Amino acid sequence: MTLLLVFGSTPDLAWQELNSMVPLAERTSPHTAVVHDGSVDPLNRLGGVTKIGRLSHVVSSIDASTLVPILSTEHFRSFGISTADTAPVSQALLARIKEELGKPVRYVSGQLSSVVITKQHVCELVVFPYRGKFGVAVTVSVQDFEGWTKRDRGRPYADPKAGMLPPKVARMMVNIAGSSLSQKTLLDPFCGMGTIVAEALLLGWQVIGSDQSVDAVKKAQVNLQWLGLSNKKWKFFVSDATHISENIVPVDAIVTEPFMGKPDVPDEKVRDMVTGLEKLYIGCLKDWYAIVKPRGKVVMIVPRFVRGKKNYFVKKVIDSCETLGYTVLVGPIEYARPNAMVKREIFVFTKLV
Repeated sequence: MTLLLVFGSTPDLAWQELNSMVPLAERTSPHTAVVHDGSVDPLNRLGGVTKIGRLSHVVSSIDASTLVPILSTEHFRSFGISTADTAPVSQALLARIKEELGKPVRYVSGQLSSVVITKQHVCELVVFPYRGKFGVAVTVSVQDFEGWTKRDRGRPYADPKAGMLPPKVARMMVNIAGSSLSQKTLLDPFCGMGTIVAEALLLGWQVIGSDQSVDAVKKAQVNLQWLGLSNKKWKFFVSDATHISENIVPVDAIVTEPFMGKPDVPDEKVRDMVTGLEKLYIGCLKDWYAIVKPRGKVVMIVPRFVRGKKNYFVKKVIDSCETLGYTVLVGPIEYARPNAMVKREIFVFTKLV
């Protein structure tokens, strides 16, 4: 069975996540990919995929003559047709399809969200570019929006001032770090409220979280307990991230959003802040080399600061990585809101042997 995967708002990061888990996946457009001979269950572990569909037909044109036969084989009371990286389907075409189906059904116009599909029990077709033609897929699974919202906004402790990393982005970063998890250990040396370690635990990793803040370490553990996650698979301690090798045994991966500077720094102080962050991150990578296993991955966010038309990059970290014993596998992949003054750029490093 060929499956369609529709990416969310960070398609490049979502593609990297998928490619890390399913190397033979085929990217068909900026927001879509297909997996041949795939099964739905493992793909539901992905953070960057909003919908999964079963590829039904490949057609040369999108009209009633091509879509009605596909819908005729499905059982539904409501249907809708979403598009990914193709022109939207008109309301007139939806009305024509309803008429030709010849049964009492209603259509839902516009792009269908996971909420609409789930709550209104809509049979959805997704039209997407596929090898010079159009692929038409029937949606079979949508992202668990309630679960993501609960972990994002419902947990006991959060730190909005620190700029919270969304669980979906954390999930993607963890999946990029590795997909074969038998007894593998992941470290987050800037664990904060525990977003990354929570997603790693849910995927089956053993995890270690640390932070120089005693308060953060305590709150992260409360958040994990709230999720009902077993403390047999996690360990926390207080540590400066540049001296963490003194406290732990080697790990398979490090996934982290490090300290990214204080908010609301005056424009004239940004360059000094960047210099300080470069020193911190280089110190971290130097120390982490001792505890990352050979060919282990470091998936790390590096900030870029925007002030008017100027961009300030934490560039020395990337320039120095090979002298520190790493090579850049992937990056930068940007995750940021359009008008954000701090852009997150995700890099994947691997330890040189």
